[in-house]
Amino acid sequence: MSAATGPLGLSKSVAPVSLGTSPGSGTFEGTAQSVANCGRLGAMAHAFIGTGRPGGNSMFQSIAVAKFSDTLTATGPLVAAASAGFVSYQFSIDGSLTALGAPEAFYFGETYMALDLQHQGGPTYQVVNATVRRGGIGTVSNRPPPAGWTTSEGSLIGGSTVFALDFPMVWGQAWDVGVGLVAWAYGTADSNFLSTAKLTGLTLHDANHNLVSEFSLNAASGTNYVSAVPEPQTWALWLLGLALLGGRGAHRFSRR
Repeated sequence: MSAATGPLGLSKSVAPVSLGTSPGSGTFEGTAQSVANCGRLGAMAHAFIGTGRPGGNSMFQSIAVAKFSDTLTATGPLVAAASAGFVSYQFSIDGSLTALGAPEAFYFGETYMALDLQHQGGPTYQVVNATVRRGGIGTVSNRPPPAGWTTSEGSLIGGSTVFALDFPMVWGQAWDVGVGLVAWAYGTADSNFLSTAKLTGLTLHDANHNLVSEFSLNAASGTNYVSAVPEPQTWALWLLGLALLGGRGAHRFSRR
């Protein structure tokens, strides 16, 4: 699902379905929910295997994806137009991952969250990921959880501020940015980051990596990325694996 205006939300559920024809194959139920605004994303995935043991060819996972895209242009009174520069993106994210229960053959539980960024059509950059599986301790970006996160067996809860650093841009010229959030639950597990992934700020530098503290930022979506609370008007949104649409309009926000 996609739209040129928002916010946009979508939820899908699967009632208990059989995981096989043989006796004791068990059942599966799942829910996926996504919400997208420019500057704010949410995704939640719930998966549950009922009584019984799923067969080897059974599919039992739930996935939710949300994405926004925008086109930005920065100018500064002390920076020459068409000169090189760099942009850093700051995000806040918090939520929970659970895959509870003792490890046991055929009773699966693993869950995952990832926040990705694509700058100017380049490679996808993973800003942060978090994962936990049944019987294990959670990790954040493949490391022990930093301050702000709490983990125990099969559980990871919390949040932190994360950064995507030093992407090239040109002062006075537009660049594209896309941000995506995925929540995945496999077996019996939950990934809940429904309303808590936010682009909270941009930091701009000149060609020598000197901080530029006074600038104006045009967003094709009309979103104010230099304030604490985004105020989207028109944006490109993408939910649950479907196509992108471009946003229109231009608005300027300044930092002094």
